[in-house]
Amino acid sequence: MFKSIINFFYALRSIIIVVPNTFFWALIGSISTFTPWGKAGIEFVGTWWGWINLRLNGVKIIHRGLENIDPKQTYMVISNHKSYLDIYAIFSCRALYCLFVAKRELTKIPIFGTALSRSGSIIIDRGNRRQAIEQLQRQGKVLKKNGISIILFAEGTRMPASVPLGEFKKGGFVLACQLGLPILPLTISNSGNLQPKGKIAIKPGTLTMTFSPPIMTPEHYNKTEIERLMEETREAIASHL
Repeated sequence: MFKSIINFFYALRSIIIVVPNTFFWALIGSISTFTPWGKAGIEFVGTWWGWINLRLNGVKIIHRGLENIDPKQTYMVISNHKSYLDIYAIFSCRALYCLFVAKRELTKIPIFGTALSRSGSIIIDRGNRRQAIEQLQRQGKVLKKNGISIILFAEGTRMPASVPLGEFKKGGFVLACQLGLPILPLTISNSGNLQPKGKIAIKPGTLTMTFSPPIMTPEHYNKTEIERLMEETREAIASHL
């Protein structure tokens, strides 16, 4: 009974904080894309949006491996994924500015969808594989040219807290090779315990973001090279879980 009351409180608090905070910063972000600030405005908005969603829900972040990030380098960041908290944590990390690959359905959310579309994030239609691949390649080149890193969740979706690490999708690794971007493995741990998949409540606690050393991608690649990159990245991420 007491546990149910606590969980209800956490869920209510999460809604009260995350929903208005998201729409507020989405509105600011949408407006900023029409100003000279451009990239800097989106980065500012994303940082504060993520930080507020975490801190007001009692979540602290420990950053490790920041020395592995070269601020002058653009990366393909490959991460595990357990919770919405992962997204807040990535946006709040000032050591690395990156944009997501997002499904088109998210652009239909009022205000938030507009901000997402205008942020420069790669929007794909998962129902049209060929078109999605073309969009990834086209927008990926634009982000690389502008010095913006790309982040992909290796498993393609959130994994239950009971699953340490799901099966990796190869799309991000192929794209990294096509764009000539080094892979930066990112491990996010404990987020699945603070907000499990399918749950609204965010429990207070600490999550850890660990950046492993970059993995260079080959200029010429084949199936064997892609599998090698996937295995090396998987080992790097798993080593910090």
